[in-house]
Amino acid sequence: MKSVRLIVGCGYVGTRVAARWLANGDRVLAITRTEERAAELRVAGIEPIVWNWLSRELRAELPPVPLATILIAVSHSPPPGQLPETAHAVGLENLWCWMRSQEVAVSPNGSARAEPRWVYLSTTGVFAPTGSVNHGAEWVDESSAVGPVRPGSIAALGGEDWINKSLSAEDRVILRPAGIYGPDRVPRWQAIRDQKPLEVDPASYLNLIHVDDLVTAILAVADHAAPSALYCVSDGNSPTRQEYYEWISQWMGLPLPVFAEGGELPSRELPTETTTGEPMIGMQDRVSKKNRPVSRSDSNKRVSNRKLVAELNLQFQYPTFRQGLQSLMHHPQ
Repeated sequence: MKSVRLIVGCGYVGTRVAARWLANGDRVLAITRTEERAAELRVAGIEPIVWNWLSRELRAELPPVPLATILIAVSHSPPPGQLPETAHAVGLENLWCWMRSQEVAVSPNGSARAEPRWVYLSTTGVFAPTGSVNHGAEWVDESSAVGPVRPGSIAALGGEDWINKSLSAEDRVILRPAGIYGPDRVPRWQAIRDQKPLEVDPASYLNLIHVDDLVTAILAVADHAAPSALYCVSDGNSPTRQEYYEWISQWMGLPLPVFAEGGELPSRELPTETTTGEPMIGMQDRVSKKNRPVSRSDSNKRVSNRKLVAELNLQFQYPTFRQGLQSLMHHPQ
């Protein structure tokens, strides 16, 4: 019997996950905020439910079928007027209450689990600033300290906290993707083309994951019999920014990149489903500084994927950014 899946936030990542599930014969539902997006989803074979998850008001009903998976792939940027630390937590609570009102619980695939598995896309931005260019990059993994410094990552940590407190370990998986790239998402190539100075430290490290490899990880944790509750998702081969941008220049036949003197790490250098933001040791009362960019002395980390690869036996299609970018010859934007 094929599974029924629900996606909240069917964007760059979610639509690719949906396509894989549909190809497998699964039924895919998706929550979206607008009728325009709902029309696009219908064309792709996805059954849309129009709802803003930050609102408790919802007239739509779920089909009377049990769900196997709930994928949360919502942008982490807090909407105007919403506190970052509560933005995702409020949405998750509303989603949970709505599902309980619909009596959605039983898994359809004959497994021992009585609940759908929730897969929450967080971000590596939740890690505390660590290391510096002068002292070398530190490796971080699932056991490393958290302390996000930008609003989107604060929202993501709030979502993680809700997931961990509200769902049993066997019913939840949190994924922390690194910078997501793929078709139509090659970050900063226009700046290199136009010779605009890059306000980044060329000696600091980037952590990356190709969108197709992220999708593979999502599919694996959704159906694995007993995954862990937390995984970092990166290719595990972190280049320096200089190495990365110079390779793009050579790959695209452009002049070498120009780096600004004393550049700071940007708030949204890599297009992902996530953003990163202000200093925070924990939630609400742990915010200590505001509206401060991450400087070169604040953070310089490399994200390990050892746990993901070892426990799920994953093999990445694009284990380095070079292989990933070479696959995008016709999709640089």
